[in-house]
Amino acid sequence: MANGRAGKPGADFLPQRSETLRESFQEKMRQRAGHRARPASQGGQFRLVEISHGQHPEAEVLNEAFSPGSLKLKITLDLLDIPLFAEGIPPSALPLLAEAFPGLLGHRCCGGNDVMTTLFRRKARHGCALAAEETGTDLCHLLEHLSLELIAAIGPTKRCSGVTCGHRSPPHRYDLFLECDDPRVGMAAVHCAAHVLHSILVDGEAPPGTLRYAETARYFMGRPRSVLGPGDVLADLQGDPARLAESLRFLARAGFLIEDRFSFDFSGTMLYRYRLAPAPPATAENIFL
Repeated sequence: MANGRAGKPGADFLPQRSETLRESFQEKMRQRAGHRARPASQGGQFRLVEISHGQHPEAEVLNEAFSPGSLKLKITLDLLDIPLFAEGIPPSALPLLAEAFPGLLGHRCCGGNDVMTTLFRRKARHGCALAAEETGTDLCHLLEHLSLELIAAIGPTKRCSGVTCGHRSPPHRYDLFLECDDPRVGMAAVHCAAHVLHSILVDGEAPPGTLRYAETARYFMGRPRSVLGPGDVLADLQGDPARLAESLRFLARAGFLIEDRFSFDFSGTMLYRYRLAPAPPATAENIFL
């Protein structure tokens, strides 16, 4: 079992990636895997089993940071076929994650530890119920913290907490409880977090749209009845159009947005419009892609 909490980050910001750090990380991963970065299909699966949104009082006894009676998203996941990470999360991944999620190192969990202590300094951590070999729980625990960071960024909550629990049987099954009022926000956060985590662990870098996932999701949460084209969104949010387009496409793929395709004229040119989905997707799927 592992728990955590996150505060509201000040802004969506990604510092310039260090080429030396990225090259070092990719070389380390090639040495461990025996070849270049594996394709996504070989990175394993975080497969959704069940989703539930409610107060879930059973989780409050596991993490005192939960606000009593708060709404929580419970996500049951199966971790399947992840031999690449059998030895645990590479320490080299943490700086890349911190670049993508600047508030991550300020999180506290497992008796007040920071994320570095909980995940990478096993002998020094206090108040944590995990054994050193619980690498699957470590992966889910990191997914929990990345999701909390995104929930706080999408808002409007100022703080949120979570907890990760492992099943005795089957041993590859885990429950994540994430404090959030709207299940669409929680599911968008989990999808985005899993996508970024997969890209960093498998490819050695964050996806190009990472900067804009939370910002774009927050924008549509404030316009629940709007149908908007990429140009409309870009006019308000500004920035790099390619990264914004990637963010829109991914949020639609994750089920947070609905993508409408239509032809503008007889030329057959396809255009796209986006609107907020009325509810999170309920179908079972692998979100570790």
